[in-house]
Amino acid sequence: MNLLAVVYIKSSYDEWKTVFDEDPAGRANFADETRTRVAKVDDNLAMVQLFDVDMEKMAAVLNDANSAANSAMNDHVEKREIYKVEPMAPPTK
Repeated sequence: MNLLAVVYIKSSYDEWKTVFDEDPAGRANFADETRTRVAKVDDNLAMVQLFDVDMEKMAAVLNDANSAANSAMNDHVEKREIYKVEPMAPPTK
């Protein structure tokens, strides 16, 4: 499954991105990390595109209160909105 995460940042984009790049979640364990894309919207908003996500593995990491990812992101992330992304055919007349 392909996802788009809208990340609301409570620190700053640069601080959050440093932690994101350190990858405490081990994204390669639940997604194709070679295709991960990050975009800065402004200093408190980012978009992250993840491909071929194993939802069960990702949920286990993100929902584990004792995981390195959870503790690392608590200082930087206010909330996340996660959207499923699917290819679609162009509209026809």
